[in-house]
Amino acid sequence: MPDLTVDFHLLNQSDKQLRALRREFENLGEWKDDIRAVVGAPALQKAMTDFIDNWDDNRKRLLESLEEVGKMVKGTRDAFKNLDDELAKAGKGAK
Repeated sequence: MPDLTVDFHLLNQSDKQLRALRREFENLGEWKDDIRAVVGAPALQKAMTDFIDNWDDNRKRLLESLEEVGKMVKGTRDAFKNLDDELAKAGKGAK
């Protein structure tokens, strides 16, 4: 039976990248007022506001998903690290 290999570097990098993505999406902020100031036509303002509202809703869901995936990555990393530590202790005790 083959050994299980866990790439802790990959899990740590994934955690960092997910946090960076989350920060990027959080920092996008509200830009409706900026659009209104630039777009003069009322119909175009309404279309842009509708688009931004939709984007805000989807961005919120994306942020929630990024948070959940981040928790799973951290949980996986921590669980395997704890298991590795326990197996190492058990191996030292068996000598």
